[in-house]
Amino acid sequence: MSKENRLTCSQEDYLESIYLIRKNKGEVRITDIALFMNTSKPSANKAVLLLKEEGLIDHEKYGLISLTKKGELLADDIYFRHKTLMDFLINTLKVEPKLAEKDACKMEHVISHETLEHLIAYLNEQGYC
Repeated sequence: MSKENRLTCSQEDYLESIYLIRKNKGEVRITDIALFMNTSKPSANKAVLLLKEEGLIDHEKYGLISLTKKGELLADDIYFRHKTLMDFLINTLKVEPKLAEKDACKMEHVISHETLEHLIAYLNEQGYC
């Protein structure tokens, strides 16, 4: 995906949600996404259509949703950023887990790869990774 076609924060959240639902439940439907994200089915459906247009997911109307190889790689990267930031906020800064979850979700969309690499190196030095 080129920089000019970069996903919005919301689209990244939907992609990460699909990834996590599949990881925990094994299959993903529009209803699952709407419940997971606490949004309406029409909103989830619109997001799914946009992700499909980007080539990140496969979805037949009323059917299961699956990640394409491209979508899997991107979702895995988004989740990795989220998890790394959560570890840092909770274990290093001692932020309460609920707040750390909320903040990590916001931060994962804007952190540069370079800063993330430095953060991972720091966490490794501290024994958290």
